[in-house]
Amino acid sequence: MEDFTPDKQYRPEDEYESLEPQAPEASAQPVAPQNIPTQPVYQPPQAGAYPNPPQQPYYAPSPQQPVQQPIPQQPIPQQPARQPVSQYPPVQNPAYPQNIPPQAIRPVYPQPPVPRQGQPVQNGQPYQQTQSQPNIPLSPNPYAQSYDQTAPQPAAQPQKPPTSTGTKVFIIILCALLVMMIVGFAVYIATSNSRANPARSNSGFSDNDGNNGDYEISPFDIIGNNKNYTEVADEITLKADNGDTLKRDDDNEASVGEPDEKAKNITLEPLPKDKDDDKYDTHSAYNAVSDSVVTVVCYKDKITDSESDIVAQGTGTVISSDGYIVTNAHVISNSRMYAINIVFNNNDEYPAKIVGYDTWTDLAVLKIDAKDLKVVTFGDSALVNVGDDVIAIGSPGGQKFQNSLTRGIVSAVDRELSINKYVRYIQSDAAISPGNSGGPLCNIYGQVIGITTIKTVANYYENMSFSIPSATVEEIVGDLMRYGYVKGRCRIGITGTETGNEYADAPSGVIINAIDESGPLADTKIKAGDIITELDGSTITSFQDIYDVLANHEEGDKISIKVQRPSN
Repeated sequence: MEDFTPDKQYRPEDEYESLEPQAPEASAQPVAPQNIPTQPVYQPPQAGAYPNPPQQPYYAPSPQQPVQQPIPQQPIPQQPARQPVSQYPPVQNPAYPQNIPPQAIRPVYPQPPVPRQGQPVQNGQPYQQTQSQPNIPLSPNPYAQSYDQTAPQPAAQPQKPPTSTGTKVFIIILCALLVMMIVGFAVYIATSNSRANPARSNSGFSDNDGNNGDYEISPFDIIGNNKNYTEVADEITLKADNGDTLKRDDDNEASVGEPDEKAKNITLEPLPKDKDDDKYDTHSAYNAVSDSVVTVVCYKDKITDSESDIVAQGTGTVISSDGYIVTNAHVISNSRMYAINIVFNNNDEYPAKIVGYDTWTDLAVLKIDAKDLKVVTFGDSALVNVGDDVIAIGSPGGQKFQNSLTRGIVSAVDRELSINKYVRYIQSDAAISPGNSGGPLCNIYGQVIGITTIKTVANYYENMSFSIPSATVEEIVGDLMRYGYVKGRCRIGITGTETGNEYADAPSGVIINAIDESGPLADTKIKAGDIITELDGSTITSFQDIYDVLANHEEGDKISIKVQRPSN
């Protein structure tokens, strides 16, 4: 290897020894600064000055000094905003920067006048300024100092022609019509929501919330613009819910099913003994369940071939070979008012009857006239752990996307939600959409461990879905199949409407639309039109709050009730 001694080391400066600066030739042209216009503007000559500047600078040698080399022109910094056009003579002796020798200063050519910002220009020259806008001297040199402290006056804005009287009248009339339309539309929405919102209103004598047509007393008429309320308190004795809450004045006779005390309830199976076998995966789980997953199609009056008659769609799960199907109560709008059609994966269709439904847990049981159906296997939700693989099968968006599969993991178990404190949910990140409601949530072994019911829809949440555990399904579905209702429940015997956002001026609570004459509120101080705000010492803002109170009591228990009564 070659030895690099200090004499052999590379020196970058060796490459530049021959590059000594040379004097410019006489014919060399000076480079004008880039920010100085090449075309001068006429300026009256001063005493002792050339009428035209020399075309080439001349650098005279001094007797005492060698010929000075010109210093390359430095780029001129960004010029500040120019002052208004001056009518006064330019500064005669501009002050040059101290760090630039006089020999390197080139002649400064006059700059074209720059009009003040916003000042109009005509034929390349600004208008003559008026006395109300004093002229400010403008230095011909960018390095010259300006001593003016007066801010330029803004340019006068052109005046708009006045609006004619006819135009003003037309605008006023148009605005008045627009306001009337908005108010009328708001009133229409309020009244239609109060009468037809299935999530808020009731009819018939029931403690369950659901759409049941016309009210005996309209909550909109009760509330109105009333601002004055009087508190009324009383004590009531709870009665058992014997299924009367399911009887509605708008029941569709063709959809009312009869319970069967001999019906066999579902059973919860343990995990398979060969659960560690590789044969269990997403494909095997889907194949085990998909033929038992159906689309529930709801029609307003009767089943037709027109899609315009469809009012709701959801998903159902076959739980018996002779035609029992479980779905969500909200799929059928917590009522028996719709005509129900069941569509299988192979496009077989069956009309269905509603045997029973439970608003507290959001479960319902349907029955079709069929035999030898493939039935799902229910697993024990008590064996579910966070991190387990799960799949959700359903009809997001309805029959068009029937039997769609999404996959995820169990995010949490025993989850409590404010929307329904009676159920402890299984939370997963399997994506669900409207139409998935009532479909099965399955483990990797093809066992149904829950019934899909709720999802979080806020923009800042992602993939938070909740399912009713299979243990809860077993408890509720058995009673619905045998009796048509859940035994052991209490009721207060009302139909009502949650105040919610529709009646923001009213006290928070549940508006009583009608009272069952055979219920606990009969022969009490409470009457239709009152707003229930407290029950057994608990604040009431929704039907769910009422359910939470009743769940802790039995038939014959006495509880207190408080209402707010409108003054009118």
